[in-house]
Amino acid sequence: MHNLPLEPGEKVIVTYHKHWVVYTIDTFVLLILLILPKIVYVWLTSGAGFFEINQHLAVFLYFIWFILLWGYFFIIWTNLYLDAWIVTDRRIIDIEQMSLFHRSVSDFRIEKIQNITVTERGFIANLFGYGSIRVETAGEKVELAFDYLPNPYKVRDTINECHDKCLARLEHSDISPATHNIIIH
Repeated sequence: MHNLPLEPGEKVIVTYHKHWVVYTIDTFVLLILLILPKIVYVWLTSGAGFFEINQHLAVFLYFIWFILLWGYFFIIWTNLYLDAWIVTDRRIIDIEQMSLFHRSVSDFRIEKIQNITVTERGFIANLFGYGSIRVETAGEKVELAFDYLPNPYKVRDTINECHDKCLARLEHSDISPATHNIIIH
């Protein structure tokens, strides 16, 4: 995250990543896929000689399977880890890693925020304290969303605090009321 497009004098307040539950679910799926060939091998060789499987071929195929799963793990981890929400004193920056070599970076000005919606759906989300947050603004791009965010109510409070400070800074600046309305709306 060291190559962030920050404005001069802009300070990063906090950076958020997806909740650890997302990583746990993906790890569980990968572990199942890792032991699946062993279960199939035992099942195929447990019959009364029904399948004659070469031991060396089975080890080779399992090694190829392991390499493919390792690559899959690397891609999933990279995509999840590089997804981030960065709250600065002036903007919210949303970095979304679409695939291994495709990234989307968008941002919203803090002073243009009109609505923040927090959603926690389901028992697991409430138990572990993660949810979704949607930030709406006036302008071309209407909504900025981030799912599986840990402690979404704390995130909302942080954004609201930055929003209030930004509006107070605008109130005490030397801009005209017409320019002030253009900036906010």
